[in-house]
Amino acid sequence: MNGSSPNGSTPTHHQRAVAALLDGIIATALAALLAGVPLLGGLVMGAYLVGRDGLQVGPVRFRSVGKYVMGLRLVHLDERPLTMETSVHRNWMLGVNAVAGVFVAVPIVGGTLASLLSLLGLGFILFEIYNVFADSTGRRWGDRLGRTKVVAAGDGLL
Repeated sequence: MNGSSPNGSTPTHHQRAVAALLDGIIATALAALLAGVPLLGGLVMGAYLVGRDGLQVGPVRFRSVGKYVMGLRLVHLDERPLTMETSVHRNWMLGVNAVAGVFVAVPIVGGTLASLLSLLGLGFILFEIYNVFADSTGRRWGDRLGRTKVVAAGDGLL
């Protein structure tokens, strides 16, 4: 179903960075489109970041738009089919920052909660970046949680 073996080649840091940047642009654009609806933009942004590898739309099939453009594919280490649950397991920490703004609506302590969640989210992102560079196969914490890895599929648009 996912069309790639866990033995695929390890993508370059450049490929991973550009794919992540493209996904970040898409998530930010979604949030900006919904900026007029209080709190909804952040929730949609977080939903995209968390669910992006579980998409089954057209040629994107179980990889984010950024991964599709860069010719990367996500695979389970045990070759099981990918699911939306896989995406949530490996990406939940990337959505923390996006939904932190929702806590601003909590009376009295909302601003403090939002700030703490934003810092936690930033910490997760920095930890994930560190892991991509520190791991010899480029697996981040989310990959270890989801038992996945990103491989170069060679079928990208760029």
